[in-house]
Amino acid sequence: MHALLYRATAACSAAVLSAYAADPSETLIRAADADRTTTYEGVVLYRGDEQYDVLKVQHRFSDGIEREHIVSLTGEPRQLLRIDHRLICILPKDRMVSIDRPAGMKNFLSQLKAERLHELAQWYEFRDQGSGRIAGRDCNGVVVMPRDQYRYGYEMWADKITGMPLKLTLVGQQGEVLEQVMFTEVSFPASIEDAAFLEPPVDASKFKLIASDLPSLDAAPANDDRPQVTFEKLPPGYRVVAREQRPLPGSPNGQVEHLLLSDGLSAVSVFSAVEQHAPEKSFRGVSHMGPVEAYGRMVGSYHITIMGEVPPQAVRMIGDGVRPVFDFESPPPAPAHNP
Repeated sequence: MHALLYRATAACSAAVLSAYAADPSETLIRAADADRTTTYEGVVLYRGDEQYDVLKVQHRFSDGIEREHIVSLTGEPRQLLRIDHRLICILPKDRMVSIDRPAGMKNFLSQLKAERLHELAQWYEFRDQGSGRIAGRDCNGVVVMPRDQYRYGYEMWADKITGMPLKLTLVGQQGEVLEQVMFTEVSFPASIEDAAFLEPPVDASKFKLIASDLPSLDAAPANDDRPQVTFEKLPPGYRVVAREQRPLPGSPNGQVEHLLLSDGLSAVSVFSAVEQHAPEKSFRGVSHMGPVEAYGRMVGSYHITIMGEVPPQAVRMIGDGVRPVFDFESPPPAPAHNP
């Protein structure tokens, strides 16, 4: 009798706990909002491709403007200042090291909006991971699992009290950690002084300043925008969301086109330019650095490069399906000069 009563009580308790289990969609939406609107500061551990960085982070949201300042505490001195989607990186001169990846990883959260979760559910499954502790605080965990081989997954742990995401992991196809951002210390002051978000002076003899914008995966190119390449086939769910033209390095008049493709969460960049010098020396084939996959090939007179934090299957399908809209068999001739 006692054993039967115990089993019935246990089953009832499990049912009650299950009823109050955190809804993964609600946890994600709350975390996305808290990450943008919460004022906080702390120490973050960034884990990348055989790389570990310790970073000091200060973040403030006031008057509808989001500000963030990241300073490296290990390795060479580096800083990042973000005002909404505008990034300013201060790096050692002639070095390619950067600390923009935590900001890039967190951009994942800015794409998670309530009205778009239904669409994303076609390509991802959201699962509750229960409770855990990060930086000494109780958290709820959520796994974002891809439904096919064309995207990676995410794991997120959010503070139960504030909703703030305190740990975010990019997960590979075999469940391996590709990239991770995790707070080891965090606090929530009422305010942070303006001085923390002023652009610091830069010694041009030692440092360089690089400014850029975080991409928006909600955008769509204008109807009159006609890209110079198109795609025969794309992975399910991916579409072109942005287009821009940039000067081609090393060419006074050359241009490179950048197309941003996205499924609403993952993003892939496609760069195309008319190769005017040595096509045989252009990057070809597949390469990767940490979670970033790259694929290069020649298509007619165009050199195409595809890059993104997506599996190689996605990069390969996009690259193999690229076709030029205007095919140049050779570079246009220089204009004639009349004597």
